Amino acid sequence: MMKQSVTLFLIILLTSPALWADVRASLDRTTIHDGDTVTLTIEASGSDMDTDPDLSVLQNDFAVLGTSSSRRLQFINGRRSDWHEWQIELDPLHKGTLTIPAIRVGRSMTAPLTLKVTDQPVISGTDEGQPIFIKTEIDDASTSPFVQQQIHLVVRMFYRVPLVEGSFSDLEPDDALVERLGEDRQYETTLNGKRYQVLERHYAVFAEKSGQLTIPATVFTGRVMSNSGGRSGNRQMDSLIDRFFGSNSPFSDPFFSGTPFGNTGKRIRVRGKALTLDIKPRPADYQAPYWLPSTELVLRDSWEEGPPQFRVGEPVTRTITLQAKGLESSHLPDIPVAETGHMRIYPEPAETANRTDGEWVFGTRKQSIAYVPSRPGKITLPEVRIDWWDLKQQRQRSTILPAWEVNVLPAPGSTGQTTAPAQPQVNEPATDTAQAPVSLLHRAVGSRMFWLTSGAFALLAMWFLYRKRRSPKPGKTTAAGAETTVKTIPAATARKELQAACEQNDPHAAARALLDWAGAEWPDRPPRNLGALAACVDAGKEEIQALDRTLYGTHNSPWDGQALWEQFKQGMHRKGAGKSSVQADSLSPLYPRWG
Repeated sequence: MMKQSVTLFLIILLTSPALWADVRASLDRTTIHDGDTVTLTIEASGSDMDTDPDLSVLQNDFAVLGTSSSRRLQFINGRRSDWHEWQIELDPLHKGTLTIPAIRVGRSMTAPLTLKVTDQPVISGTDEGQPIFIKTEIDDASTSPFVQQQIHLVVRMFYRVPLVEGSFSDLEPDDALVERLGEDRQYETTLNGKRYQVLERHYAVFAEKSGQLTIPATVFTGRVMSNSGGRSGNRQMDSLIDRFFGSNSPFSDPFFSGTPFGNTGKRIRVRGKALTLDIKPRPADYQAPYWLPSTELVLRDSWEEGPPQFRVGEPVTRTITLQAKGLESSHLPDIPVAETGHMRIYPEPAETANRTDGEWVFGTRKQSIAYVPSRPGKITLPEVRIDWWDLKQQRQRSTILPAWEVNVLPAPGSTGQTTAPAQPQVNEPATDTAQAPVSLLHRAVGSRMFWLTSGAFALLAMWFLYRKRRSPKPGKTTAAGAETTVKTIPAATARKELQAACEQNDPHAAARALLDWAGAEWPDRPPRNLGALAACVDAGKEEIQALDRTLYGTHNSPWDGQALWEQFKQGMHRKGAGKSSVQADSLSPLYPRWG
């Protein structure tokens, strides 16, 4: 009886909606000063989104200053998701490490959170007692930066007067790249017994050369409320960002000109302090060809569980992703993919992106590569290695994707074996010299299949002879008037397109024009890619191969079309005067037909 009760309890527990409800809580900051306010955000979906959170559990350590809520709708992978969000402004009642306990929302509970409340810093110098001032600081981890390392810059504006309008100056240091991190943060704090509103903004700064870097002072220009303007001096603003940071400020609209909300008040200009940093060069013992200072660098392979099946002539795609913490995507190098024997490599254009968590930049570079094997057997794809400088350990490190060994199967319908000899010869098919024993049953079946196959081929040959006698001669039309050959681009048109592509140094257009021209010259069996065309022309093989390397090599370089046009401006000629057609490559075409 006891076992049955326990089993029933577990079933009820596991199937309870509260266990699977999607409710979560977060804080906009995890460490604040005594007197600061903090925003608690609670999100709920499903059956719990229509029930307000129970905030009574906060009353021992926090005062709830205000609550706002909103709803949002989003679609992920075609599925609709509804969310209800609550934002609660909290004022801690005492210092120390405080716990925001689990909060009930409907039948679900949020996870507990921890908040650290420290002593207020003492303001000294000219800032003390000012109604509005700016403080600019460098994060501790960025106080002795290397060239190209992310410097985390924090700008805070403190004010205790009503603001009508205003804006910050652009941050444009010499020899440095600056990116803004996330959205502005707004909260309240107490300094030296006085209550201030705070607007906090984060930047990522990347020095482009070593030596001394000066970050100029941030300047705020705006207007403060005056009593003559007809507005109360203690009026609270609903949204500081919407009112004076950005073009959407209602006070910047000409509609307000001439009204009590127009350009009233006293004009002010507040300047922060400039900062000077000593930027270190890359370490002398750093040996990599590219400089990557980062706190975390990872490589991800789409073949995490192993490579897929390979067959001769069939492309297989692999995607490698490089992500670095503290570097933008523009800092990341090309992902090195080494060539290997009997495997052609066709890299696609890389995809790059940047994101931020509000304090760090995360640069990403994603590279897709198509592998096309040219013969069966075992082939080893070399490892992928990225060298970088670990800012945490202050040493050079390497992130590596290990080498893969793939077994290439023969092309469909091929009689080749699945493993290659230890030392394969180029352009020679692998052969098996060891004759395995064959049973009498296998011999009988093989003999029957031989005669069946021979009979089928004989019937097929007779049918072809019959069709040949009844078919019209090449170049003529049938009784219905339909042309029997496939329509192609005229050779003269393709030649003009090749000339234009070579003069404009456009390798993609040149490849397309070459293949169109060859198709017009030899419509019976046209070459399907540049490799096949290079093998059958009388002149211009080296120039075609150079074009092929430019289009699909691992290292992109500018292409000059003059040499190619010099070889083909007198015409396209195939090898051997007595040959009737061009032998096409067995690989499927890998050059897309643009336009």
